[in-house]
Amino acid sequence: MKLQIEEIHDLEPINKVVIHSLDWMLYQVTVEAEGQERLLYQGESPFKSRSLLEIQEIFQFVNVEHYMLRRPNSAYDEMVGQPPSVFPDSFETSLPWKQIADRRH
Repeated sequence: MKLQIEEIHDLEPINKVVIHSLDWMLYQVTVEAEGQERLLYQGESPFKSRSLLEIQEIFQFVNVEHYMLRRPNSAYDEMVGQPPSVFPDSFETSLPWKQIADRRH
C-alpha cells in the first residue's frame, strides 16, 4: 500500500521512520505505523532523496518516536562472483532527530 508524503500526518504518532541508504547519498524511506511498514511515495514513484536534511524536513512537524538509518549488505561479493560473506556489512543506527516545532505555527 502506497503512502504519499501528504498522508504522513494521518498516521501520527509514527512508531519508526527508516531511512534506507540505497547508494552513495541516495535514500528511500519506509514508515512504520499502526503495525504496518509502508514505503513513502511522491506521486506514482517511490520517494528518493540525495539529502538526509530533506528527509528530516519532511518529518519536522510529525510526531515520530524513532528514526533509523539502515544500510543493507554490499553487493560486492555477488558482483565478483564470490559466495556471500560470512561477515555481513549491513548496519542500522539510530538518528537523534526530534520533532523540530509544533506544526500549528
